[in-house]
Amino acid sequence: MSLKKATPKAVFDACEQLELLDRSWNRDDVRLVVGGGSFSVIDPLVQAWRKLQPIREVAPSVPADLLIQVATMLEQQVSTYIKDIDERDSEREQALLVVSEELAGNLHQVESDLTGQLELAQQANHDLEAEHSRLSVELDERSRSLIEFELKLQSAKEGAELLAQRLQEQQEFYELALKQQKQSQKESEARLLELGQQQLNNLKLEAQQQLAQQKESQSTAAELAENRLMRLLDQARSEIKEQQLSSASKLEVLGKEQQVDKQLVNRQKLEINVLKAELIQVGQNSDQQISMLEQQLLKTEQQLSDQSKQGLLGERGDLQAIKASILALQGQMESQNK
Repeated sequence: MSLKKATPKAVFDACEQLELLDRSWNRDDVRLVVGGGSFSVIDPLVQAWRKLQPIREVAPSVPADLLIQVATMLEQQVSTYIKDIDERDSEREQALLVVSEELAGNLHQVESDLTGQLELAQQANHDLEAEHSRLSVELDERSRSLIEFELKLQSAKEGAELLAQRLQEQQEFYELALKQQKQSQKESEARLLELGQQQLNNLKLEAQQQLAQQKESQSTAAELAENRLMRLLDQARSEIKEQQLSSASKLEVLGKEQQVDKQLVNRQKLEINVLKAELIQVGQNSDQQISMLEQQLLKTEQQLSDQSKQGLLGERGDLQAIKASILALQGQMESQNK
């Protein structure tokens, strides 16, 4: 069985290569460089690599293996990684069942499967103490399953004994490797804590210096802004006073002009009222004259009707003169009304 392509070392090397290109990159680029792998494994490793960059800058001499172990520790906190571990466990149990069933017929195939299981177990040795306890329980379950297999596969008793011996050797190897891992993890944790504390102190000192510089620059800028604001206020006050004086003088001139206009309007109103009264009087007089002339016309027409046979031409001339005067009076009235 081949190892995974997306190992912590492979992902870290890919991140280093992409970072040297001086451009933005993401998990797809990392997967392309690595040549495959699941995003549920690549994402936590990329995040771990990004978090470890400040430590690499402060202590570039830290071994890459130590950083890989730290990345593995961070990777355990991701739920998807726990799911992958459970899937690997089920796969290992399935493979163990297949090996046990085919043990009687093909011992060589069993040994190769055990070798694959050993490789997977070696890769799982980088887990924390919780992983160690889980592996111990798994080894106990395997021991019990081997006992059951010995009862079921009596014809393969010798092969089962050999398998139990190999599993015992693996257990001893796991215990020794886990002890070494615990010791190396304690040393790395102590070293990382020391480096982190030193970096934290440096950051605090830099922050205090920057804060002092910012306070000084802000106080200077505030003083300059206050002076400039005072100058602008004085200038605005002087301009407002000038505008008030100019407005007052203009209002005074406009008031005088308005009084003159009012007097002129009142005078014109009086003249208009007088003219209206005169027009009314003229209209009344004209109406009286027209009524009188109409009465005279009626009388004359009556006389003409009575004397039409006698041919009184003089009276007809008088009638025409009266009509002409009536028309002239009507024209005068119309022109006055206009």
